[in-house]
Amino acid sequence: MEIGDKLSDRYVLTSVIGQGGMANVFLAHDLILDRDVAVKVLRYDFQENKDAIRRFQREAISASQLLHPNIVEVYDVDEHEKQQYIVMEYVEGQDLKTFIKENAPVPLELVVSIMGQIVAAIDVAHKNRIIHRDIKPQNILITPNNVVKITDFGIAVALSDTSITQTNTLLGSVHYLSPEQAKGNSATTKSDIYAMGVVLYELITGSVPHDGESAVSIALKHFQEPFPTIRERLEYVPQSLENVVLKATAKQAKDRYRSAQDMFNDLSSSLSVGRLNEKPFVPTSQLDESEQFKSIQPIPAAEQVLTETIEGPEPLDEEQFPTFDLPAKKSNRLGSRIFKVLFFATILALLSLAVFFAYRLFVASVLVPELAGLDQKQASQILKENDLKLGESTVIWDDMVPRGQVVESEPKAGERINRGSKINLTFSDGKPRVKIGDYLNQNYEPVRRKLIDAGFIVDLRYLAASQAEAGKILEQSIAPGTEVVPGESSIILVIGSYSEQTTMQDFANLSLDMVYKFADTYGLYVEESYQYHDYLPEGIVIDQDPLSGSPIVPGDTIRVTVSQGEEKSDVLTATETIYLDYVPKYAENDYDQSHPLPNQIQVFIGDSRNNINQVARKLEITESREIQIVLYIPEGGSGQYRVLRDGDVVAESSDVYPN
Repeated sequence: MEIGDKLSDRYVLTSVIGQGGMANVFLAHDLILDRDVAVKVLRYDFQENKDAIRRFQREAISASQLLHPNIVEVYDVDEHEKQQYIVMEYVEGQDLKTFIKENAPVPLELVVSIMGQIVAAIDVAHKNRIIHRDIKPQNILITPNNVVKITDFGIAVALSDTSITQTNTLLGSVHYLSPEQAKGNSATTKSDIYAMGVVLYELITGSVPHDGESAVSIALKHFQEPFPTIRERLEYVPQSLENVVLKATAKQAKDRYRSAQDMFNDLSSSLSVGRLNEKPFVPTSQLDESEQFKSIQPIPAAEQVLTETIEGPEPLDEEQFPTFDLPAKKSNRLGSRIFKVLFFATILALLSLAVFFAYRLFVASVLVPELAGLDQKQASQILKENDLKLGESTVIWDDMVPRGQVVESEPKAGERINRGSKINLTFSDGKPRVKIGDYLNQNYEPVRRKLIDAGFIVDLRYLAASQAEAGKILEQSIAPGTEVVPGESSIILVIGSYSEQTTMQDFANLSLDMVYKFADTYGLYVEESYQYHDYLPEGIVIDQDPLSGSPIVPGDTIRVTVSQGEEKSDVLTATETIYLDYVPKYAENDYDQSHPLPNQIQVFIGDSRNNINQVARKLEITESREIQIVLYIPEGGSGQYRVLRDGDVVAESSDVYPN
């Protein structure tokens, strides 16, 4: 791709932001939403690698599910002339590596603030079963206001399956590589915690803990050499803050923080006065080794006994040696020899046992790899590579993990077990599904209420019918017996309407609920808009279209302007412009597809006047168009919105601030 290229007739590349080992990043302008975005493009030398492309897309989609103020938001994933790209939030600022070089030594209060944002973001990723795998300052952006944004979630995983001869591109990551990764084991959440500990060390000291002439020499230092002590270089750093580094970077994964949340909690209080002089952190595994060393101290005493036995008594003069003592002398020699044999046999047995247990521990055992998020084929391959076998498989509902992927393993990831052992896996069957019933010819209201209570979005359509069919369900959009996820599905019910035409009622000064009751009775749609009013209370209709007395038929739309009450000075507004693409859909009996159905749009708003779980606005579109969403936000607060098209989320944001 080159400067000036237009991707998807929407994103125009304007300049190069950066180049990495796997992708190049461009600054681009979004023509539809009129904003700058960052476009990450998979490099040409990876375009023929199907696995790299698959993981690039999969991990980008996973990252798009992470909504957090300290994670770069992913907007879109697509390809241009067979070249994969990701559209994401553009962050003004610099990467943390450059920030450290320009600002070292960083004040400790700012260190804790920056690191706290990083750990909080990674904690959200871990709770969504996403491992970053490549945490380093180059993948962390920081704005002029010291707001952190983490990028490159998981995309580096594709690099592990390609040639590792690209030393220059890999060298940037090896400084933050955990000991278990350096030994060739799979990355886990504990690996991310180790990398964050290294980043914290670099924030404090301005340099990485381990360096060398080659990637291999640096990797070896991670599991062979002790982690450098910060306070030997910088005495002003309190022990409590260094302890966060020491615990996060423990050689054994079991000695590190159990979770990013635990690390965040410890970091948050690391500059508290009561903790400044606490004792240095010592990993539990080192304490265990110390106890083992104490337990073998009596062994040299056996050597002393052996020495005393070998020396024996003083030799006797020849005349002092009676003939009847010869048998006893012979017996003593035999006893001494037996003792020596038994002693050396015991030592040999102990050495054999030590070798046996060392073999069982370090040669015949292996760490359970991280399998969460993999499908059965991928998990089986990883187990095979680690000399492990697939055991029993169980299936459960899971709201977070996609259907067919591993939820958890038993034993857990990171535990050491014998090679050849079986690993039991729990797979996700996706979100709980509900079987759709046969609702034809039933009264619509009980069915509608039942579906809404189950979590479905129910759209009612009306069709002129006989008096006997009035109020009955004539058609349903989802076939009976189909299993669907309620929160992700909408169902259209076509209701028989006996009245071909009725007269519009006057709703001025009446509540919005009255409008909806009238609309439900005659098969009408309602579109709302809101404005402040000096004396009409909130929820009362100010104006309407069509006017009172106008003829209307089932399927028509009533547009009402509703009062928001008197404007308050402490409430601010935020206006969001959303572009809605029209997606043609057709009725089952429209064989020539000559009558496309309108898209049903539902807007959910969470602000001072709306509940995010209730529809704030409904409309139909028959062509692509823009809509504006106005949020009313208390001073110092934020709002949120979600837009659905035919039951599918097409736009949402959980952090909207006043304009």
